[in-house]
Amino acid sequence: MHRFHCTGLHAAEVALPEEEAAHALRVLRLRDGDAVELVDGAGMEADGVLHRIGRHEVHVRIGDRRTHPAAPTTLHLAVAPTKQAERFEWFVEKAVEVGVERITPLATARTERGHLRTDRLRRVAVSAMKQSRRAWLPRIDDLTTLDALLQQAPRGQRFVAHAFGDPAPLMNVFAPAEDALLLVGPEGDWTDAELRMLLEAGFRTVGLGAARLRTETAALAACTWMSLARQRR
Repeated sequence: MHRFHCTGLHAAEVALPEEEAAHALRVLRLRDGDAVELVDGAGMEADGVLHRIGRHEVHVRIGDRRTHPAAPTTLHLAVAPTKQAERFEWFVEKAVEVGVERITPLATARTERGHLRTDRLRRVAVSAMKQSRRAWLPRIDDLTTLDALLQQAPRGQRFVAHAFGDPAPLMNVFAPAEDALLLVGPEGDWTDAELRMLLEAGFRTVGLGAARLRTETAALAACTWMSLARQRR
């Protein structure tokens, strides 16, 4: 059954957002009476039936509703964007499918991309949420400096992926029952000054295996492992 993102699912009837309506009309060519599923990204799903379809709008009559509780802990990844935008979009898509509550694109001294289309990243996240049949839409932040992140980062587990020295494996130190913030740096890695700042702010260096991973691969590997570990507790 086709699935659409739409808020206001407590109402008896809703109008699909413009982009979702265009997809229903021009791509899927749905008609009055077709059954659909709706998800609001805040834990609610609903069955619906299309009616009152116009040239540019689609109304849905709401049927049964289902609510899904939020994750008991928050998994937050702050990742330096890759030079190629499509690689970072790929990471966002897969991280949403795997399970994450928040993604912060992180501007560091060696980040190779200084501008991001956050609106596009959020559309990628919506599509991944629908495809993976998740009920919660992760928060996608605007590009954020390291200083700004540290000023507003919540307490809890704080990790920074680091490929040098002898960092503890993430799988040995991550506690699934607690909130966690993991930082993954740019392809040129952290500067010494950034790493000192992170350690002083209570971050612990962690390793993600023996292989040298690309930024987006490292972030996804960490996200996948932590998400699966949360399901085991």
